[in-house]
Amino acid sequence: MEELLLALPAGQESRGGQFGLTPAHMAYRIGSGPRLLGIQLPASLRGGLMMVDCRDFDGQGDPTGCCRQILGECRRRGFHGVVCDFEGPPTGCLPRMVDILSHNCASQGWKLYVPEAYAPHASTARILIPSCLTSGTLERRLRAALGHYPPERLALAVEWVREDFLLPAVGRGAPLTQATLEEQLHRLEPAVFFDRGLCAHYYTYMAPGGQAHFVLFDTSRSIREKLSVAQRLGLAAALLPGPEVEGCLEEIFGPS
Repeated sequence: MEELLLALPAGQESRGGQFGLTPAHMAYRIGSGPRLLGIQLPASLRGGLMMVDCRDFDGQGDPTGCCRQILGECRRRGFHGVVCDFEGPPTGCLPRMVDILSHNCASQGWKLYVPEAYAPHASTARILIPSCLTSGTLERRLRAALGHYPPERLALAVEWVREDFLLPAVGRGAPLTQATLEEQLHRLEPAVFFDRGLCAHYYTYMAPGGQAHFVLFDTSRSIREKLSVAQRLGLAAALLPGPEVEGCLEEIFGPS
């Protein structure tokens, strides 16, 4: 892959550089106006990419000034790209924002990453395809995206999933903490399987009252498998969740 990104909370140290990972700093947000809001980063921090979310933003306003702030912060920090961590469907001025950023990042030689829903609004951006599935296969999902976009425009957005679903599993499940997952595995002692299509581990159990549950979760092995599928299909990049994978980088990127 051309670029492996590691999403890091503001100012967090990481060993990712030892494994060829580029930090994407989770320190920025779109606020009302819109305007760029940021968490204080060390003055010495330079390089990597800016990661921006839009949580609680109402979508109102002209995005031009906010785009200037984003591009100015990239120049000031020596960032070489922007990750738009925008959840949900395109809202308000956000499509116009990614359109402006797409053209300006391209002219600077920077990379812009956007969710798949924003792809029609960002003609030069890399498109983030989420790794979490409850049916089908990851390869089929990525091949479907490749039917619409060339591989150099696609990036796998790797999620470290721990979710509990009611069967039949639809949409997203209830998130579990690592501690809750470990307690449940210890208490229930379920048969755990690895689904090669989903590239994830799973087990089932019956809750009191007879309701069937399905638990899907990731480990270093499943993350490695997801990256392997993306690599084999020629995707240009991947974005990994730093807080979850930091402790197992050797297992993910070390020798097989």
